[in-house]
Amino acid sequence: ALYPLDCRLQRSNASASWSITARQHAARGALGPGLGAGRRQNSTMERRLAEALARELGFVFDDAHVIGEGTNVLVHLRPKPVVARVTRYSHLIRSPEALAGGIAIARKLGARAVAPSSLIDAGPHVRGGRYITFWEFRAGAFASPAQAGQALRDFHEATQRFHGPLRDFDPRPEALRVADFVENDAASVLRDAATRLQLPAAISRQPLHGDAHFENVLLGGVWQDFDEVCFGPREWDVASMVHRWRVFGELEADMRVAVAAYGEQETDALDMLQPLVTLHIAAWGSLASKVLGMRSPRTQRRLEWLRSH
Repeated sequence: ALYPLDCRLQRSNASASWSITARQHAARGALGPGLGAGRRQNSTMERRLAEALARELGFVFDDAHVIGEGTNVLVHLRPKPVVARVTRYSHLIRSPEALAGGIAIARKLGARAVAPSSLIDAGPHVRGGRYITFWEFRAGAFASPAQAGQALRDFHEATQRFHGPLRDFDPRPEALRVADFVENDAASVLRDAATRLQLPAAISRQPLHGDAHFENVLLGGVWQDFDEVCFGPREWDVASMVHRWRVFGELEADMRVAVAAYGEQETDALDMLQPLVTLHIAAWGSLASKVLGMRSPRTQRRLEWLRSH
C-alpha cells in the first residue's frame, strides 16, 4: 500500500463508469454506504464483496477474514492460500486496467514476487464499484535495507524488456483529479504543485514497481503490492524508497545503505522526482482522508513540504 496508510464480468460497465468525473462520482454517492468525510469505514462491505465474487467464480473456501486495511482491504479466503485485495478509494480515480499491469509484472517476476493467485481468476474484477484482485497468501519478514536496494535493481533488470500496457508514472493528472474530488485546503496545494512541478527531461523509462518502499519488499528480495506499477524512470522507484528520509528525515542510515546497494542512478533526476513522489503520496493521502474520514498528520506534513519545494 501507499505510504499514507500504511471484474471482467462487468468490464463494459466499468468502462462506462470510468468516464464519470470525480465531482459526478461524489454527486451520485459513489463513495458507497458508510463512507465520506467524518465517517470512518469498516471493512464489512469489502469483505462481503470479495466473498461473494469468489463464490460466483466457483472458488471453495470456509470463510472470509479481513487481515489488513490500508489502501485496500485484504481478505484471506481461509483456509486456502488466497488473499483478495479490494480497493477502498482508488476506483474513484483510476480505471481497473491500471491493476492489470501490476498483475502482468508480478507474473513476469516469477519467484521474486508475491504471485497473483493461480487458484482463482486473479482479475482485475469489478464488483459494487470496487476493484478486486486475488493473490497468493504469503507471510514473511521484510528485507534488510541492503536486500531492498539490491531487490530494486533486480526488479528493474528483470522487467526492462516487458512491453505490455502500463499506466504512465506522471502523478500530476491524478493529483488534479484528486484535488477536484477533495475540494478542501489540500486541493489548492495539490493543484499548485501539479501545475508547477516539471518532469525530468530526456530520461529513459521502463516498467517500475511504483511504490518501492521498504515494507513492500520481503526477505529474499520478494516484492509485493503491485497496485502502483507504472512506466517511467527508474529513479522514481529510488525516490520512493528514500522518501521518508528526504521528507521526514527518518531512516537515513538504512536508506543510504539501500541506495548504495541499488547502485548507479541519475542523481539530478532523483532530486527532481522527489517532489513529484511526494505529490503522488500526498494526493492519495488526501483522498483517503476525505473518503475514510480520517485525518493523517503525515499527509499534512507532506502538503506542507510541497508548499516549500
